[in-house]
Amino acid sequence: MWDLSERPSGALIALTITPALLLLLVVFTTEGFNLTPSLPFFFSRILPLILSVLAIITGVFTYNLARDEEPEWGEALIFKAVEGVAIAYIMVGIIFITLILYTYFLPAH
Repeated sequence: MWDLSERPSGALIALTITPALLLLLVVFTTEGFNLTPSLPFFFSRILPLILSVLAIITGVFTYNLARDEEPEWGEALIFKAVEGVAIAYIMVGIIFITLILYTYFLPAH
């Protein structure tokens, strides 16, 4: 079914998992985007922004690496799935940045 040359590398697998962990850390540090988190300012507002940006950057690297490793001929479904997951990480990272900015940095009227 799959030739060994058509399997994702260990680096691609690690890069596929990393953004999910970073985005989970964002949810934990913001305590589910709580309006009054119990953590200090840096850990509940600045660190989640940094983690979201890192998740977006890692998602871009994951997408590019999956495109580079994708075979020109043959079974490429797993690489297409990884590319789709990487695009989803990028979109979720952008949504998280927007949520953080609107929740913590824009004044309520």
